[in-house]
This record gives sequence, C-alpha cells and structure tokens, in this order.
Amino acid sequence: MPSHGGAVRSCPFSGQGMPAGAGQQAPANIPATPAGFRHLFGEPTPAQRFSVDGEDPRLSAAALATLRRRLRGVALLMGDRPEGAPDNPDLPAGYTYTLQFLAHDLVASSLPLWASHGGGAELENHRPRMLRLDTLYGAGPASCPFPFHPDDAQDQSRSRFRMSPVAAFSPGEKLAPGQYRDVGRASTHGTSGGTDGFAEALVADIRNDSHSLISQVTALFQMLHNALVEMQPLAEGGPIGSRVRAHNLRFFVARQACTLIWRHLVRTDILPRILHPAVRALYAPGGPGPLESAATPGMPLEFSHGAFRFGHAMARDSYHFGDAEEPLALGTTLRQSSARSPDLMPLRRIWIVQWSRFFQLPGRQQPNLSKRIGPQISGNFVTDGLFDPVAEGDPWGLAYRDLLSGSLAGLHSLDSLAETVLRLRPDLAAASPLLADRAGRQAALLAWLGRRPRVSRLTPADISALAAEPPLPFYVMFEAEHEAEGKHLGVLGSIIVAETLYGALARDPLPSEQGGGDLAAQLDRLCAEWLGAFRFRPLPAFADMAGLVAFLARQYRLEEAEPPFL
Repeated sequence: MPSHGGAVRSCPFSGQGMPAGAGQQAPANIPATPAGFRHLFGEPTPAQRFSVDGEDPRLSAAALATLRRRLRGVALLMGDRPEGAPDNPDLPAGYTYTLQFLAHDLVASSLPLWASHGGGAELENHRPRMLRLDTLYGAGPASCPFPFHPDDAQDQSRSRFRMSPVAAFSPGEKLAPGQYRDVGRASTHGTSGGTDGFAEALVADIRNDSHSLISQVTALFQMLHNALVEMQPLAEGGPIGSRVRAHNLRFFVARQACTLIWRHLVRTDILPRILHPAVRALYAPGGPGPLESAATPGMPLEFSHGAFRFGHAMARDSYHFGDAEEPLALGTTLRQSSARSPDLMPLRRIWIVQWSRFFQLPGRQQPNLSKRIGPQISGNFVTDGLFDPVAEGDPWGLAYRDLLSGSLAGLHSLDSLAETVLRLRPDLAAASPLLADRAGRQAALLAWLGRRPRVSRLTPADISALAAEPPLPFYVMFEAEHEAEGKHLGVLGSIIVAETLYGALARDPLPSEQGGGDLAAQLDRLCAEWLGAFRFRPLPAFADMAGLVAFLARQYRLEEAEPPFL
C-alpha cells in the first residue's frame, strides 16, 4: 500500500498519494509471481486466473479499462454501508485491529498493485518469515535501534522498547512504568511542515502507527515484551561485557517468549473466532490438516490481496475509547498518528484505550463490537484526505483500492478455487452451497450487485460479468454474509486464511515449539535452555487477548490506572 514516512503500508488503514496515472495503463509484460509471494494451490494457468471478459487485465488495456469502470460501481456499493449495520456479538472490536497487526506481521509490500500502473514488476514482499513478530521487532536493536531504550548511559545494549507516557507530564518527570502506554514518539526539529511536534513514531514498522487503535495494539505487545524482560534476573556488577551479554540474553529470551505467546494467540484465539467451524475442524489436532500437501515458500497472493481484506468490513463508524460519554468517529481516529497529527502526540487522554471496551474482560462492561463481515464498509473510509481516488474518475475510499489490487494480482479465479476445494474436500460442499452450486452462486451475486443500479451505475452486462467473475476480496466478504450472517468467514475465505496461517505455524515452528506441549510447556522449555532454573512466574500462558490485557494490568498494577486501562 502507499508509501508513508519512508516505509510502505501493506495493510491500507491509512494512505497518502499515488503516482500520476496510477492504474491507467497495462504493461506489456508482467512477472508470473512477484518476489516473496506465491499462489495458493500452485501457479494458475491463464485459464485459471481472474479475467475480465476472458482477458487478463494486466495484459490488455481494454480489459483494464473495463475492469476499472466495473470496480468503481462495486466500490460505490461497498462504501454505502447504512447506519445501524448489525454488530457481531461474537467478535469484540479489539480483534479488528489485532487482525491488522497480524496482517503487518505477514506482509510488508514494496508497492501496492493499485499504484503500480496495473503491473506487478515492482511488487515484492519484504516479510520472508511469517508470525515471527518482525512487525514489532524489526531487525532488533543491533540493526534497528530507535524503537529500543538504552540499558545504560553508555548505550552498551538495548533490551526494552521505548514507550511514551499517556498522561500530562513534565520533561524529566519520572512516572510509574504503567504510565508509559503509548508507542515511543520523537520530536525532530524542522519536520512536519516546520512544527516541532512528536512527528516520528519510534516503531520498527511505521504502519503500526497508522492510527491510534493500531498503535495501542502495538503498545500492548511492547508492554508484554518489557514485562518479560523485567521478570528475568540480571546479574549485577562484573565487567561491562558480562552486563551487556546479560542484557542481550534478556532481550533474546523475552522476544522468543513474546513470539511464542503471539503464535499461541493466533492459533487458539484469533483464528477460531474468524473461521467457519467446518473449516476450523480440518486443522484441529487429529484433523485431516491442510489441503496443500507441499506448499512452496512465500505469501499466497490469494490471502494477501484477496481473502484477508475482510477485516476492513469489521471496522465500526465510531468507538468508545475510555471514560468519555461520547464515541469518537473512525475518520478522526484514523488521523491520530505522529505523521498526521504530530502536535497532538503522544496520544491525548481522550484517545487512550480502556481495554474493557475492546475485549470482553470478566466482570467488566460490554465492549465495542466489530461489525459483521459483509461486502460493505464504513463510510469513514471515504473521508477526504485518507483514501483519495487512485486516478481521475475513480471513487474515493478504501474499497476501490482493495478491489483493484485484488484484481491485478493474477489470482486464481473464483471458479478455479471452487473446483480445487471441491476436488480436494468434497465434504465441504455441504457447508458451502455457494461453492457447490455455480448457478446458485451467480444468482445470489446478481441479486446483490444489481440491487442499487442508481448508486453503482453498472449496466446489466456489467452485473452479469461481475457475478460470473467476482473480485476475490469482494466475494470473500459476500460469502461471509451469505453463509455465516457475517459472524465469521464463509468456507472459501476460511480455507484461504487457514491454509496460510495454520500452514505457516506448522511449517516454520519456533525451536521451543518443536518439543510439543502447550504454551506453558514451551515457555518453560525456553527458560530451561537459556536461563537454567529460572521460570516465568506468574506464567504468561493466557488463553486470549483479554488474558493478555489482564496479565499486563497485574504486572504493572494498572487495575485503578488513570486514564483507565481496564
């Protein structure tokens, strides 16, 4: 996604400008698969790829022009979600932004396809390892030092994250550790149009300061890392080299432990909440396992540019952040970052998350709920200055960018994916009438796409063509609404997500995961290997994101914090 602050955003919760003429030309030649990516179920043949009236829009200027015109209409329908769209009672809103953080830990694109003139020659995934928390740690203190705090005045080592305070403070004032709940931010002279605000977010992945909600999810994991560092013993005295090695070891063990916890949360909390039960059962212990028997390295484009865009449908129009009575609009929330609002940083009290409003904590209030997954997103994503038109005549907003990127990635067509799933797992047909019945699927799509022609300005021929060959990001949202009332993904969307994430967890285990056992056993194994008799106690082996919040509240004595943490 668009460049910003010297880095690239692969998950488009924020965006800046784009090259002149972006998306208007089709290149003569395109790479089969961009570096760092692959295709689910193997490289598609030309007949298996998404096409526009039988032509590849990456190779045909006429097909690209037709595609862009049709996608404008679909985007207008998707960006017109009515007020009062139903909430998802099973998915607190904190998971919307945990999923965004997850996306950043999976993909770091060098260029968005919607900004690449219709071609993928410049596209590359710079995230070779999935689910290793590289989005949090980057290359670590040795190569990426600015997110990390020096351990001593000589800056011999860095083992903890820098964090900013969230309450009124005076320079030099020493605050309790729990008051540092925002990501680190720096004031650099002459930046941001001449202002001297906190214009630089000290994070390894600048996308994690896209807005105030993703930055605070990031801060949760920074706090977890810091707590894991502080729980470990540190030998006092001795030569400088010994102290440096001790700090470096504490960093290493804390990073490994934090990553074990993160992967555990993905496996047992996040994925079960978003996957179709019939698909989830395939990947449970003792289940038949992945459909791909021998996947090659790389991120499946059908995931990154197709299925995983569903999280944008989950965003609410407004959120209750803390103890303020009135909710805050999503459009304003998206502007709360060091890049967009340096003079308002670190985050003001009004933007500080009270986590019981975002995850269901025992004995606490009902949290904000995510919106149900469906082919419509918040009108706040059409806010001026956030997601401007890709090219003249294109609609404002995020939906068009998602659709265009997904349509220019050379993905398997919906028919091709359906045929593969039905061949490999015919038993799933009973759980997915859309996959099993092509005529019924097209009829359902025709009805949805044709319901508001004055909004979409799509012709009957356009609607028929889109129903026969829908863009994958749109279809996955449509399927979730049609098959699961939007409470979780449908069968195909679930398969794409599960194959990618459960597959990555299985193919690339951490050393402490290789001995098996639950999270507690893995953490103890890590400590035994590196720290002798020491064990993390209390054990940070919580079951879900609410458990992470509760653990940090206990560690930093935040039960009665101001502004509220719980």
